[in-house]
Amino acid sequence: MLTSRLFQGDAVLQSIADDNDRMSRHKHAHGESTRKLQTALLTWKSDILPRFGADGHFGDETAQAVHRFKIEELGVGPAGVVDDVGPRTVVRLDQIQAASQAPPASTLFVRRDVWTLQAAAPWDPMTEAYARAVRTMQARPSTDPTSWSFQAAIHGSFASPANPLWNGCQHASWFFLPWHRMYLFFFEKIVRAAVIANGGPADFALPYWNYDQAAPRNTLPLPFRTATLPDGTPNPLNLAPGLRNAGIAAGAQLPPARTSSSAAMASTIFAGLAGTTFGGPVSAPVHFDDSFGMLEAQPHNIIHVLVGGFRPDTVTDCSVAHMTEPNCAALDPIFWLHHANIDRLWNNWLDLAGGRANPADSAWLTTRFSFADDNGATVQLSAADVLDSAAQLHYVYDDRPVVTVPPPIVVPVTPHAELIGATEETVAVAERVTVPLVVPDSNRALFADVARRAAGVFLTVENIEAAHNPGLIFDVLLNQPEGADPEPHRVGAFTLFGVERMNELDHRHGGASGMRHTFEIGEVVKALAALDLWSPDGLTVTIEPVPPLVPPGEAPPSLAEFAFEPVRVGRISLFAVERDDLVS
Repeated sequence: MLTSRLFQGDAVLQSIADDNDRMSRHKHAHGESTRKLQTALLTWKSDILPRFGADGHFGDETAQAVHRFKIEELGVGPAGVVDDVGPRTVVRLDQIQAASQAPPASTLFVRRDVWTLQAAAPWDPMTEAYARAVRTMQARPSTDPTSWSFQAAIHGSFASPANPLWNGCQHASWFFLPWHRMYLFFFEKIVRAAVIANGGPADFALPYWNYDQAAPRNTLPLPFRTATLPDGTPNPLNLAPGLRNAGIAAGAQLPPARTSSSAAMASTIFAGLAGTTFGGPVSAPVHFDDSFGMLEAQPHNIIHVLVGGFRPDTVTDCSVAHMTEPNCAALDPIFWLHHANIDRLWNNWLDLAGGRANPADSAWLTTRFSFADDNGATVQLSAADVLDSAAQLHYVYDDRPVVTVPPPIVVPVTPHAELIGATEETVAVAERVTVPLVVPDSNRALFADVARRAAGVFLTVENIEAAHNPGLIFDVLLNQPEGADPEPHRVGAFTLFGVERMNELDHRHGGASGMRHTFEIGEVVKALAALDLWSPDGLTVTIEPVPPLVPPGEAPPSLAEFAFEPVRVGRISLFAVERDDLVS
């Protein structure tokens, strides 16, 4: 009797194991039993079917794989090898598959760069297993905590009344990173259980999408824009038109200026009150602050908007632009690979020199959040439970050593910043707009001083208010004449990802302060000063909405094609941190 989850109950494979039948390219040229055989061969050697994978077709590549298996695993002499599959092959593959489904308890699951999994073809056992697990979860009723829709709703949902576990995502908060780590951890366990039940690899771990690389790795991974699985059935990772930006869906490259995490990685403070921190601003549990940690602002928020695309003001459901809207984002299977990358960057940030450390505050360490596990049961974790992904959660990333020296735990410090200049009126942004920053005479000496610094100078775009997130990126440029090369003047970009949720919570808590984005601009200021473009009498900031990416080869669209209600910016401010407060 066949024992592996993959082969168990398959009448064709059981008949072959009982020596009542044989599989060949003529008798079983296509079918589910053939796909299972191919999957088991890939379990034996992951490179055995490099071109077509487990596509359910018994062709030349599968015949050659069977030949290799008989010679290398069964010890059959090359002269005695034939194409067909008999009982010895099926029984041995069943044993190998069964062993792979029961990894030791000490196993560390490895999350790998998705582009390394598809170096030779769109599909790999891990990405195909993920796709099949997604389809399994999508078939479950929405009331099942392990279903696709229920898991997505934990992040956000328009449904009312909501389940107590839904709408729990932590954004604009120092819980942003630990909450999403918990969320991915339980989701990954649910997916792994579905993968194993489908006969897939028992060491399944979520891949991550590191989009901050050269082409083609800065494009949407191939399994997410391929119409069918290897067996010809619809691919659940490939969304219908309109649910992703058309350019991204067609393979447009993400610009390096949008994907880079270098500004966030340069921060040495995890959390503080000024919004210039790596992990997020200090805030009360289950409530948004008005500012973002640098990693959340970029690349997190920007990738959400780039992948999701434009979202008209009139849309209040999940019919378009999944990734642009927090209540819909986790319905897109790429969401999970995006967040695995953000989680990876948290680990990598801690590995950097310079005293980087997680908060030691008990409010951050002990606040508990609820999720559903792979059995559908409600479970809780706190940040203290997830600080070490290897030791506590048993997973690592393929680019990080398994054993690391934990950094010292320090209390984050918020440096004192002094206002140098600011706009005097509210700015309405519906197209490119340039506004002056006024520097009082009393601040001119400080203004001249910041031109000699490489750090400690910040531009803050604050009190940003909008009814909806249009799914556009807003570039922020300093002292840029219209028509000039924007790169020397670019200080960063912001999005309105999550603005609807912030509006709701601001209303619930009795006021509205709007979003705030803060940019470290020391290097930009030094460069402008070197070009004699740094003067208190000609200081301007430009905010420019950027149209979504288009498919390769198409002409860039005009912003006029994307109508949205004007975004209101309450103030743009220039700050400098006192020199004694600069973090080395």
